[in-house]
Amino acid sequence: MQFSHTFFSGNRQRLIDVLPDTLVVIPAHKQMQYSADMAYPFRQDSNFWYLSGLNASDCMLVINTKTTEETILLPETSDYHEAWDGAFDKQEAADASGIRDYAPMKKLESIIKQAKATGLGIGYLEPLSEIAEPYGFYTNPSRRLLAELLNKLHCEPKDIRLDIARLCQIKQAEEVAVIRRAIEITGESLAEIKQNLKNYKREKVIERDLTAGFYSRGADGHAYEPIIASGQHAATIHYNRNDSNLSNDSLLLLDVGALYEGYAADISRTWAYGSPTARMQEVAEVVLKLQDIAFGMLGPGVKIRDYQAEMEVVAKKAAAKIGIKIDEYPHGFSHFLGLDVHDAGDYAAPLVAGSVLTVEPGLYLQDEGIGVRFEDNILITENGYENLSANIPRTL
Repeated sequence: MQFSHTFFSGNRQRLIDVLPDTLVVIPAHKQMQYSADMAYPFRQDSNFWYLSGLNASDCMLVINTKTTEETILLPETSDYHEAWDGAFDKQEAADASGIRDYAPMKKLESIIKQAKATGLGIGYLEPLSEIAEPYGFYTNPSRRLLAELLNKLHCEPKDIRLDIARLCQIKQAEEVAVIRRAIEITGESLAEIKQNLKNYKREKVIERDLTAGFYSRGADGHAYEPIIASGQHAATIHYNRNDSNLSNDSLLLLDVGALYEGYAADISRTWAYGSPTARMQEVAEVVLKLQDIAFGMLGPGVKIRDYQAEMEVVAKKAAAKIGIKIDEYPHGFSHFLGLDVHDAGDYAAPLVAGSVLTVEPGLYLQDEGIGVRFEDNILITENGYENLSANIPRTL
């Protein structure tokens, strides 16, 4: 399935509708160094892709919402780059995005000055710090460099991240369809692994077979670094080394999702590897009950922040009944899902039909070497929700 140019032009029109009299300036991601003369595999900025459908680096999308003019600004390229990487194909880009106007990046400064002179506001994506905390990684510099230019030109831009997030949150039919397929691919690949689980001895082999399963079913690999956590490792929420032997008579936690047409699945299952103890089964039963309670709380009109606070109370009480003390719940029970695994959306506003969410309670007992999480993906409907991953069994 491919997204047509009408999908992207429709997204731009919706943004124009909510941001009158604004010059919207959205940078594409830049390439990032991987080794001496190689870049990491390119991953486009989600906002830029959502509005343009283009996967080229170092470009700029400019939309004048007063005149509805749309332009892609292109960086200067050397003969070396064109020889090795190919030239930018404007016709191909126009067919994909619906944008017909292309200009050199050097025009950006004059476009911004003209916008200021005619009384337009400037809309941009406020950059994160150079190092994003608490994650501890360097951020792509494209937004920061644009912010520096706007500061140099004495602009007072408006941060429009939330405006775009609200648009992205409500999934259109094409988006729901590809998310469904990403989930189906994930479920089919997991079923294949579980059927042969007793034959596996290492976490890494499961990861490799999942990767092969995703690709063989038409996905573009993993939507995020998979978690294949055996025994004690399952008690570390974001363990992703996936390089240990499987622990006999323990639990195996898998948090995985296929990437399909740019959209993510995000599924967690906990399986018994060998014979689980009564304690392991007890913890798993509590987590499944928590997930059922969470399902029952979700629907249109619910605010995720309120739901999160209520679920934390419920989880602490349920855990206490089996001797587990939780001072602070370690992660959210739900997040939006889409282009990003932790997708854009308005967490303070009531949920509306079309939102896609995860539902993912878990309990992590470091002292006992037990970690359990069950995670499904749901679509908020007019009357409640649909569990998009209901066909993936929730059994140890």
